[in-house]
Amino acid sequence: MIVNKNIIRTNFIKNSIQYTLRYHFTARERTLPRIKNSTTILYTSPTITGQRLFYSTKSNAATSTIEENGGGTTNAVADDDVRTPIEEYDRLVRINRLRDDPHQRSIISSLSNLYESLKYYTPPSSSRSTSMSKLTDIKRKFLNIFNQNKATKVNETDVPVGIYLYGDVGCGKTMLMDLFYSTIPSHLSKKRIHFHQFMQYVHKRSHEIIKEHHLDDKKDVDSIPILANEISQISNILCFDEFQVTDVADAMILRRLLTLLLSPDKHGIVLFATSNRSPDELYINGVQRESFIPCIELIKDRTKVILLDSEVDYRKIPRPMSSVYTYPTKESGLKWDSKEFNEIKRAHIKEWYDYFAQDRRHQKRKDRRQKGDNNAEKFKDYSLTIWGREFKVPLCSPPRVAQFTFKELCGQPLAAGDYLALANNFQAFIITDIPYLTIMMRDEVRRFITFLDAVYDNGCKLATTGANDFTSLFVEPEDILNDYELKDSHSDDVIDKIDGNNDELVLKHGFSKEIAAKSHIFAKDEERFAFARALSRLSHMSSTDWVTK
Repeated sequence: MIVNKNIIRTNFIKNSIQYTLRYHFTARERTLPRIKNSTTILYTSPTITGQRLFYSTKSNAATSTIEENGGGTTNAVADDDVRTPIEEYDRLVRINRLRDDPHQRSIISSLSNLYESLKYYTPPSSSRSTSMSKLTDIKRKFLNIFNQNKATKVNETDVPVGIYLYGDVGCGKTMLMDLFYSTIPSHLSKKRIHFHQFMQYVHKRSHEIIKEHHLDDKKDVDSIPILANEISQISNILCFDEFQVTDVADAMILRRLLTLLLSPDKHGIVLFATSNRSPDELYINGVQRESFIPCIELIKDRTKVILLDSEVDYRKIPRPMSSVYTYPTKESGLKWDSKEFNEIKRAHIKEWYDYFAQDRRHQKRKDRRQKGDNNAEKFKDYSLTIWGREFKVPLCSPPRVAQFTFKELCGQPLAAGDYLALANNFQAFIITDIPYLTIMMRDEVRRFITFLDAVYDNGCKLATTGANDFTSLFVEPEDILNDYELKDSHSDDVIDKIDGNNDELVLKHGFSKEIAAKSHIFAKDEERFAFARALSRLSHMSSTDWVTK
């Protein structure tokens, strides 16, 4: 009998690849504990990896959480009781979970059109990712031969056009996206992720892919097609919250990645994105922006661009405020380092640490606050492993609360990935000893903004002690007596120097004149906007509905 050695070799390669893929998609994850969070199953572990961050499921989870018009949370419909977006909106209005906003209601007609298209959408099938297998170029060529006949493509007209929803902070973009997310047909896989978190995953995973494939130094590995293939295996629908591009490296990666993901002749993924900027304003004035223009045009082609300019600013609706932030007020006459205020700080920290550390699943909140039950164990210098390195949490009761001083949190060179890992591991944070902040501390301010974005997007609670209220913390360097006191001669004249009629933050985005004035410690428009948004979010996070949700 004549044995064809090429056939034997080919079958061996094919079987090896299939085994490697099975290991990649199952073995690495089956030992990890899992929790359900909204309609996405997240893997939780002290070790944060890009793979676990970007994991998604079909649409058959029990519930999801929706931000109420511009703030607050409410339960979305269970997938067993399927509703269209407008039916779900009507239900939430009927049970007083949402306000009936006529402009938001008009936007939902577009959501309903996309929903109807998705009901009958069959995504193109593509080959399994080979990112974990140590393949030579010859083996990859064999794999491509096998997968050419398996992969199916769809016509451009068959791929539903997604949605790009933009508007100012507080107009309800995230609420509408989450509402739509809860109604996505169950035969499609989906992923909802904050865009900043997604880019952290992209950089992390790209680095891993290069290491996994780079068996020799003869040839560079292009990680983007492999990464696009992996993402397409995980999700048919991608929902990005807070889509923005500020970094040249992000812009160049996104241009290629989104082209592969969204193009009908590639992976045919449907995009739903929210943003504070229109597509044409993305990466405005950025380095090599002309290279990013094709990506902008692709987004405009593959999504319906909708401006959500609701007349209601949900940030400005009065909410009951809690006392999570404490500082020496002018009325009290107390100094930061006085004996009386030191007692106030200690009591404030203990009260909120004990409150956050409680198991809130089985007790009524009023009883918890009165009884002060707290069985959570406290750990000092608790170790987390973040992207392969050890990170020390000074004081915590995992997974409920962690405590840092401002210097511990923002005085060292931490990045967005570190703060995202903290927000994924803890439900609440206490940040103490926040000093007055000036233009000389821009790095610390940037880190604090990044931290706030991470905890806000993950729904974490926050309590603080500081030199002043957050809007008043940002001062001129010459006005500072020490970290926690101002000179008697300081003034707020800087606010009067800002022309509110010409400042984009006031005129276009609805921030106060005072916030716009403080944001001038930054020169770039994107940083000024991020600063102003952080102050707005701090106000929201001090509301009773946020603290008790």
